[in-house]
Amino acid sequence: MDFEKAMSRLAEISRLMSSGELSLEQSMKLYAEAAELTKQCREYIQNARLQVEKLEAAE
Repeated sequence: MDFEKAMSRLAEISRLMSSGELSLEQSMKLYAEAAELTKQCREYIQNARLQVEKLEAAE
């Protein structure tokens, strides 16, 4: 999943969890999914930061 789709899914999960209409089990599954998506997004950002640093160093 690319960064934009991951962020969109995180927003959707946040909306669902904020609704107060989920069972505890559903909330826990979504929380686990959100944690994994957050990890992926942090990795995307870190990789992008490294690429920018390499480009700046090459100037």
